[in-house]
Amino acid sequence: MIEVVKYSLEGKAVIITGASVGLGEQFAYGFAESGANVVLAARRENLLKDVAKKVAESTDSQALCIKTDVAKEADIIALVNRTVDEFGTVDVLVNNAGMYIFKPLLEQTLEDWNLVNDVNLTSAFLASREVARVMIPKKSGSIINIASTFGYTATEFTEVSYYTTKAGMIMMTKALAVELGEHNIRVNAIAPGFFPTAMSKGAFDDKHIREDIIRPRTALPMFAENEWIRGAACFLASEDAKYITGHTLAVDGGWLAY
Repeated sequence: MIEVVKYSLEGKAVIITGASVGLGEQFAYGFAESGANVVLAARRENLLKDVAKKVAESTDSQALCIKTDVAKEADIIALVNRTVDEFGTVDVLVNNAGMYIFKPLLEQTLEDWNLVNDVNLTSAFLASREVARVMIPKKSGSIINIASTFGYTATEFTEVSYYTTKAGMIMMTKALAVELGEHNIRVNAIAPGFFPTAMSKGAFDDKHIREDIIRPRTALPMFAENEWIRGAACFLASEDAKYITGHTLAVDGGWLAY
C-alpha cells in the first residue's frame, strides 16, 4: 500500500458534492484525514450517512451529510447556507457530482442531454457561484472541479454529453480562475483517468475495454486504486498550491501522455 501524503487542512470547511460513492467518498476521507471538516452532499441520504459515519469514526474531523439534488438550484443554495450555519464559512468546494448516459448519438434524447449537463456542469456553476458569495468577502478559498481525461479526448464509448460537460468543466475552471483570482480564490480542476469506482467498474470487468482501451493508454504498469485520487485534491486545497490556479491536474497513469 502506498502511503498517501497528508496535507495540513486543520479546521477547514470543505463541501464535496457527489460524496456518497466513488471518488467523492475518497475525497471525503482525504480531506478528513488532513484535518478538515467535511460536508457531504448527494441525493442518496442513506449512503451519505454511511460515509459520514465511517469518516467520523476513522478521523478526528466532523462529517456532516446534507441530502442534495445538485440539479436543483434551491438545493445548492441550501447546501451552502447550511454549511455556513454549521461551520461559519466555506473554505473549499469540490464539484464532484457527475453522471453519464451510455447511448449512441441517435438514441440520445434532449432530456438525456439536459440531465447530464444539469448534473455535471450546471451544478458546478451554481455551487461555485454560491460559495463565491462566501469566499469573496474573506478574500480566500479554493474551488476544485472534477473533470476527466475525457474532457480532452474521446474513445469509442458513446457518451457525447459526458465528454462535452467534462470539457466544459476544464474551461469553466479557467474562466472562474481569472474572474475570482483578484479575490485570492483559486480555481483548479482534476482530470481523473480510469478509476475502479462503482460508475466505471463495468469497464474494468469488460475484457475488451480493459485490455484494448484502458491498458494500452496506461503508461504505468498498474491500474489505479481509488484512494490514489485523494492527494491531488488535498494538495490543490493546501497552502502548497497557493500560487496555482486555472490548472487542470491529470491523475491518469499517463493516459494523456499518449
